[in-house]
Amino acid sequence: MPVLVKNLEIVDDPWTLIDSSDKGDPVPGEGSILSFEHWTSRAHATTETCVRSLRSPGVGFWVDGEVDVERVCDHLDGASLVAVKFRAFADGRGLSLGVLLRSRCGFTGELRAFGDILPDLAQYLHRSGFNAFVVENHRAAEVAIASIQSITDHYQASALQPEPAFRRISARG
Repeated sequence: MPVLVKNLEIVDDPWTLIDSSDKGDPVPGEGSILSFEHWTSRAHATTETCVRSLRSPGVGFWVDGEVDVERVCDHLDGASLVAVKFRAFADGRGLSLGVLLRSRCGFTGELRAFGDILPDLAQYLHRSGFNAFVVENHRAAEVAIASIQSITDHYQASALQPEPAFRRISARG
């Protein structure tokens, strides 16, 4: 059973992923993660009710890791959560997307990774700005958390820590 790790803790997942292949046009409710296509089509809806329900504090969207970040940046307003789907564990485009969403787009909400996520990827997800990810089971979640916590300081800069170690040390004097 999939397990959500958020802010280095195993938590219950209050969100529901709505697949774009679902039939009909479901009205998003609190805790809905819409496909990016559904999110953007709803954002262009003309009725005030649709736009208001879409921009409620508890609605987000998901994108594939290969999406162009510029397409996503324009649609972050009102999103509580952005989930990035990793189609293969060896595909690093989702990591780059996470960094760009945090640095270039200024996204401050929950940034979640899902799909083919292995515990070995957790350290990279964390440093790329993801504060939540879904793994296959409880044991994988524990290993992922331990992996992240095993290194307390990094030499290189990251989305999590924009200053490299040499700048942090020289700033202390």
